[in-house]
Amino acid sequence: MDYEKLTVLVDRIAADFLFLSGRELDIPAAGGFLNILEGIIDAAGQLGLTPLREVGSGINHLLEQTIMDNLPDKAAGFDLFERGISLMQEILRDSQQRDGFERTEAMEGYLRALGDLTGYRPAVGVSPAGSDTEAGGDAGAEAPAAPLEEADAKPAPAPLSDQDESLLRDFITESFEYIEQIEINILNLEQSPEDKEFINAIFRPFHSIKGVASFLNLDTIRDLSHSLENLLDKARNGELKVTPPVIDVILDGADALKSLIGRVRDELDGKAAAPAGDDLTELRERIHRLEQGQEVEPAAKLVGEILLDDGAITRDALTEGLKATAEKPGRKLGEALITEGLATPKQVTRALRKQAEQISDTTTIRVDTRKLDDMIDMVGELVITQSMIQQDISNQLTTDRNLMRNIAQLFRITSGLQRVSTSLRMIPIKQAFQRMSRLIRDLAKDSGKQIAVELVGEDTEIDRNMVDEIYNPLVHLVRNAVDHGLEVPEERRAAGKPEKGLIKLKAYHRGGNIVIEIADDGRGLNREKILKKAVNNHLLNDGEVLSDQEVYRLILLPGLSTAEKITDVSGRGVGMDVVKQAVDKLRGKIEIDSLPGRGTTFITSFPLTMAIIDGMIVKVGQQRYILPTTAIRQALRPPRESCTNVVGKGQMINVMGHLLPLIRLSELFDIPTDFKEPWESIVVVMEGDGKAKALMVDEILGKAEVVIKSLGDGMKNIRGIAGGAILGDGQIGLIIDTEGLFTLSESVS
Repeated sequence: MDYEKLTVLVDRIAADFLFLSGRELDIPAAGGFLNILEGIIDAAGQLGLTPLREVGSGINHLLEQTIMDNLPDKAAGFDLFERGISLMQEILRDSQQRDGFERTEAMEGYLRALGDLTGYRPAVGVSPAGSDTEAGGDAGAEAPAAPLEEADAKPAPAPLSDQDESLLRDFITESFEYIEQIEINILNLEQSPEDKEFINAIFRPFHSIKGVASFLNLDTIRDLSHSLENLLDKARNGELKVTPPVIDVILDGADALKSLIGRVRDELDGKAAAPAGDDLTELRERIHRLEQGQEVEPAAKLVGEILLDDGAITRDALTEGLKATAEKPGRKLGEALITEGLATPKQVTRALRKQAEQISDTTTIRVDTRKLDDMIDMVGELVITQSMIQQDISNQLTTDRNLMRNIAQLFRITSGLQRVSTSLRMIPIKQAFQRMSRLIRDLAKDSGKQIAVELVGEDTEIDRNMVDEIYNPLVHLVRNAVDHGLEVPEERRAAGKPEKGLIKLKAYHRGGNIVIEIADDGRGLNREKILKKAVNNHLLNDGEVLSDQEVYRLILLPGLSTAEKITDVSGRGVGMDVVKQAVDKLRGKIEIDSLPGRGTTFITSFPLTMAIIDGMIVKVGQQRYILPTTAIRQALRPPRESCTNVVGKGQMINVMGHLLPLIRLSELFDIPTDFKEPWESIVVVMEGDGKAKALMVDEILGKAEVVIKSLGDGMKNIRGIAGGAILGDGQIGLIIDTEGLFTLSESVS
């Protein structure tokens, strides 16, 4: 280690300190500082810079005590941290200029202040001038120097007590988030292995996990993170080429870390710890072998690429700068660009800052999701109250213009608050898509298939509460696409297709819904095979005529699988049934489009949020119901001649040339009504489960966005009813479950 590298470390910790927001250190920031300090202390020991090592060890101890919340005065601790960084820079500068550093009163005063605040005592050096030694010797006598090994050793952190449990839980939460970031960026890196930004984005989470794990004495987690960090450091420094084996080992390392951290969490929760079956020896050996990989172009080019992207230099200027660095070994690209007049110091500084930047452009805070849900519920109650006020005002005649203006403003604010609060729960679907990408990659590896993944619309937002709900159906659809949809390379070659298959995940908004498509370019669905299987399973009568869409939907029935053999992935005929149940539970729809030999597309549609529904309020007798607008095709008053009775199917309505079964809500729910015939009332054509039926109601009252309320455990399983909503007059309106209503009508007909 030379002075130049040590200077880089000291300058780096100073720069990172400048980027801190506020005057407190969080765990990730402290972990980063601890890692850098470790390098400074080691380098100072190698160069014999004892004063620098003392100050670095003192700052290290200060950080540990700060995170452990053992400081009586956090503001004083932050000031000492700032003074310590300046003192390290001064020691390093004077050591280079004067060939050594003479201890000053400023340094002695700093160490005394550290001792007063944290109890820190340097392992090397002298006691402060004019004070008694700890051993009780003569005043001002020099304390014996500690052995180098003792000096280099970090002060042992105090064991964690019960009150420090929250610190460990924070680390667990942060680490799981870091691992998710790693998985997302490693998949991006696989597509662009030369992209240093992706390498840095993977390196930083490992770096932070290592630092905090070291502080918390989680040695296994620390060592594994350190090994993976070293591997990535070689990649970002241009000493190692990113290849599929490198991708594999990083993913395996992330999985191993997830398992180790999960075990720590289980122990904290008092659960029986899983058996320590993680033999990391083979993983460490793979990491060690990969560290001996081939060299690639120097990392200095990254600065040039940033300058190119910013438009600060031309490609010709970059070429000239690289030539200048080649002529003088050891010369940095930024220095060459400035010396040759190809870039200004300000431009190079900005590029270097971008290269090392470790903070997000967006300021965020972490909020307990329960608090967020409570806020959404309260906003929902506010919206309901607004509807009641609006209803009351509409029933009264008032000429007070100020009152009407103020109420109108209140309504606008309430509507805006509802939109903003709902958006707080919206998150990009990117994370779910990346998890699918990882799953596809693993399944392809196990099945011997070559699969490319294309993601479209990753930034499309969806309610956070729905992300976990849609995960299982997406997993089943992806597994089916890999196992049933895509062919093996030999079969694809014989069909004139490229050996590598394609699975495309696409998300977009349509109306008030989010639509997710999962498409493959495989063999497609076999219509005849599905029909034969349905007949054999007594799910269909032989000779019954169905459209392609109706045939394809048969695969959603339980027990219907056309797989030739059962695999670890699929083939038992239960997965697609699970998909349908999950989609129905979320008030969603699923459509299937397939072409033999060309592939299959599953199109799922879900409401953006489970908290609010856009509905049409209808009246039947004295009762009111809410029909989801997504299920409504049209509303009409049918002429008498369009109504007919069909043997075995009951009363039907002819709507635009199609005979649709008629559902009478008054009969299904036993509600007295004055309207007995459809031509006297209103008919609403509803779609659900791939079918269309005509719903007979007395009157359409209007359209409204309503807040969904649960009916409680005692009434949650009523067929045909999805929930309730409080209407403007304070009365309850029941929300119709379209598919459930269709099933109920068929069971009683």
